[in-house]
Amino acid sequence: MVLVILAYLPTFSGGFILDDRPFIENNTYIRTIHSPLSFFAQEDGITDKFNTGDYHTGYYRPLINLTYSIDYKLWGLSAPGFRATNLFLHIICCFVLFHFLQFLINDRYAALWATLIFAIYPVNTETVSWIASRNNILATMFSITSLFFYIKGCEGGRRLNRVASVLTFALAILSKEMGFMVVPIFFLYQRLLSRTRRNIYEELLSYLPFIMVAVAYFFLRKAVTSSYLSPSELAGLWDRVCFAPYVILWNLRLIFLPYGLHSFVVDYPATCLSWQFLAGLCYTGFLGIFVWKQRKNRLMIFSVLSFHVALFPTLNIVPTSAVTLVSMRWLYFSMAFLSLACAQVIRDFLKISRFITIAVFCSIVVYLGSYSYILNSSLWHNEDNFFRQEVLGFRNYYYAGGLAGNLLDKKEYQRAEGFFQVAIQHYPREALNYINYSFLLMKTGRPDVALAYLKKAKALFMTSERRGQWYNYIGVAHFQLKNHNEALKYFTKAVKCCPGNIEYCTNLGCAYTANGNYAKGASVLEKTLEIAPDSASLRKNLALTYIQMKRYRDAMTVLQGIPEKEWGKYGVQELLEKARTSLVQSHRKSGEIQR
Repeated sequence: MVLVILAYLPTFSGGFILDDRPFIENNTYIRTIHSPLSFFAQEDGITDKFNTGDYHTGYYRPLINLTYSIDYKLWGLSAPGFRATNLFLHIICCFVLFHFLQFLINDRYAALWATLIFAIYPVNTETVSWIASRNNILATMFSITSLFFYIKGCEGGRRLNRVASVLTFALAILSKEMGFMVVPIFFLYQRLLSRTRRNIYEELLSYLPFIMVAVAYFFLRKAVTSSYLSPSELAGLWDRVCFAPYVILWNLRLIFLPYGLHSFVVDYPATCLSWQFLAGLCYTGFLGIFVWKQRKNRLMIFSVLSFHVALFPTLNIVPTSAVTLVSMRWLYFSMAFLSLACAQVIRDFLKISRFITIAVFCSIVVYLGSYSYILNSSLWHNEDNFFRQEVLGFRNYYYAGGLAGNLLDKKEYQRAEGFFQVAIQHYPREALNYINYSFLLMKTGRPDVALAYLKKAKALFMTSERRGQWYNYIGVAHFQLKNHNEALKYFTKAVKCCPGNIEYCTNLGCAYTANGNYAKGASVLEKTLEIAPDSASLRKNLALTYIQMKRYRDAMTVLQGIPEKEWGKYGVQELLEKARTSLVQSHRKSGEIQR
């Protein structure tokens, strides 16, 4: 445990990265108290069903959102706290794996070494340090537990073991879809390792409770996500099947040659007449020969075949919405089953030469632990480091837009513009890159260019929330160009897409004011102020509208609601003086008229 904590020590100071932001940092659902049952109605990645419209991620993992909610109660929005929970769950998963390996190979030391290697393996750092990858840890932990209880139940154990196996299977699939793969692994165990042979009827009957749980899962999934499968824009079925062996080879490269690890974005080769297809074909033949050669070593065959079965969900034969064919976090589940082969190899070497074996594996552990520490302290530590390494170090331009966004936040506009252009060049179908780039262009006084880029994104896919942002930025560009009627039209559309967005409502109110419709502008801003009474910029805009309407007392009242420490930032003192002076002058004129 100490070695694992040392390898992951940097995670305790890390921040939210990538999907951590929408799933956790900006997820309002986990911040309020809900019934545990309410999480069964939540789609993974959908935190506001109104703003997302008809968009669906297709992922149904209610148990994960429940753990996020518990984490929020413990840590608030502290990223190190969420990361500590991931590490804690990883350690528990390793304890479960250790007892499982020891149970199957009956060698405590070999099981310990194999578990230690799994615990500190660099490939697993993405799963443990990236909070949003928690689903892989829980799915693995519950799947192994389900398999353990299934084996105990099969070998003449109590009925309680079978019940525990079904319950942990349910928890596995509620954590991530790959938990389904434990059922075909049950079948492999029955064929290869079971000491009690059953007839086919008894064996099928033993799967019935798991099938019933699976049916209930798909019923809930369809009700929540409107789909049995995840939406996908990947290649057709022929390519997905033909290149599955190539994808397996890619994953094996990450496991057996752990260097140059990062967040890979891998796509299908252009044609089946490629070396990738031939390499996959050769691997298929090699696997068949290996299984034949090891046919008497049933434990090895069970481990290797279970690894491939566990890897099946990541081969994209059943389509997913992932943007890549290969990812380190997906290997966490399958590597747990490959650890059985690792434990058997270690056991055999320990019998030959205990001293040399321990010396060799100590060296391996030092390398793996050091590499994991480096990855945790650099790549997975915070978003700024991540984007810089991915784009500048590995030339992974999928994250060029993210790096540009970080530079934009730091007001490094020239560098940010270069990376936005790279992002658009390499990923022209990604609407967010156009939207964020347009913001930079408007910040640097080029609303006409911003408008041109926003129009290029018009036909691209966007959620309702993203479409609202797109409408808003078009409105801002028109507003800067003094096209106030056009700005009003697009701000209205933005508010219809996202009626609760304070920025869009404020812009709409300001557009009405700019068009001379002060009463309508004031009405919109007043309603928005009821939603966000602490917004200083909103109060300032409403005060300016009141001044235009000669409602000077109302302007002064609204401005006085801004904390004094922010007066300098928003020019409150000057506006108050203007309102007071105008009020005095209006009173004087009123007195002169009466006389």
